[in-house]
Amino acid sequence: MTQVKIFAGICGFTTTVQSEDRGGYKAGLKITSQCPNWKKVDEILADDDINVMTELFKNRQTGELNSRLLDVALKTIPHVSCPVISGTFKALEVSVGLALPKDATITFID
Repeated sequence: MTQVKIFAGICGFTTTVQSEDRGGYKAGLKITSQCPNWKKVDEILADDDINVMTELFKNRQTGELNSRLLDVALKTIPHVSCPVISGTFKALEVSVGLALPKDATITFID
């Protein structure tokens, strides 16, 4: 299981994302958050098998991205710059072995 903790910034909310490899590039996802919007995302995606290849990569024939996670997030989260979105994708990616775990940061420079 892959687990990431994301402090979203000025809102002050912390979110924990757990992603579990279910084989065949599929993963389970559990989002625990202080943010009411991310709680809704968790409720919508709870118990789903998420196809990580579909989530992370565009369709080669159409060039379209068919990400259920992104669709749900864009309908539920008030702003697209929320770092929990990218952190959730990284957790999925690492959980199925498509990337190695490594911390990422966003640093504001005065």
